[in-house]
Amino acid sequence: MARSGYVHGEPDDDEVSRLVRQARFVATFSLDTFEAPPGARVLDVGTGVGAMAAQLARLCPGIDLTGVDISEAQLARARALHPVATYVRADAACLPFADGSFDRVHMSWVLEHVRDLDDLFASLREATTDDAVLIHKVDLRSHGFHLTNDLDFLRFPVREWDAMTSHTGEPNRLRASDYLHLARRHGFAVAHFSAARTLPRSAVERVRPELAEPFASMSVDELSVVGIWLVLVREKHPLAATALQGVPERIPAAPVGLSSY
Repeated sequence: MARSGYVHGEPDDDEVSRLVRQARFVATFSLDTFEAPPGARVLDVGTGVGAMAAQLARLCPGIDLTGVDISEAQLARARALHPVATYVRADAACLPFADGSFDRVHMSWVLEHVRDLDDLFASLREATTDDAVLIHKVDLRSHGFHLTNDLDFLRFPVREWDAMTSHTGEPNRLRASDYLHLARRHGFAVAHFSAARTLPRSAVERVRPELAEPFASMSVDELSVVGIWLVLVREKHPLAATALQGVPERIPAAPVGLSSY
C-alpha cells in the first residue's frame, strides 16, 4: 500500500487461496469486537484480493464497504472473487475520498511496510469522521530478513537499511511505541494497545548487544514485542475520554484469541 510499491501476496490461485484461508481464520478473533452497524461506512486499507473485506462483510452485514489497494491486479481478483465492496486503486498516503467519508477503518499487515507513515496517518485523519474507530494489526517481525532470530534485521544501521530496502517496501523497523507516538501526533487517541506476539527474553538478550542504534538502547521488554494490536479513535468517540496516556513500561499481552496470530 505504500508509495514504495510494496504488494503483500500475489494474485495467483495458490496465493489467493492462502490469503482467503488466512483471513477466514484470523477474522474469528481479530474482528470479534469490530463493531460496525448497518449503514456504517467502512474502509479496508490494503485490501489486496478482498479476503478480509469478505470477512468484514460477513461479520458486519449491511455496511457500506470500500477496499483500497495499490495493486490493480489484486483488485481485479477482489472484484471477481469477493464482490462485497467498492474496490478502488489508491495510495493509502493520498486517499481519494472527501473529508469524513468513513466511520471505521480496518488495516491488517500494512503499517509495517509503509515508509511515509506521517502522510498515511494524515490521510486517514482527513478521510474519517470525528468519532471514527480504526483497528490495526501490525507485524513487527523481520519478514524474512533474519538468520536465527526475528530481530536480526535490526542489526543494520539505519542508513544502510534504508539504502537496501527503500524501493522494496520491506519492514520499516518501527517498534511498538513508535506507533503510539505516530498516532497521537496526528490527533488519534489510543483506545487499545497490546502485544499480539512476543519473543522470549532470552532470545532478545542474546541478540541485543549486536543490534544497531537506536535498537541496542531499547529495553528488552520493548524489543520482545514483535506484533501489536492498535485500536485508535477520533476525538469525539466515547473511548477517547479513557484513552491510554503515555507509553507503558511493559506492553500488556493481547486478550486470549487476539494473541494467537
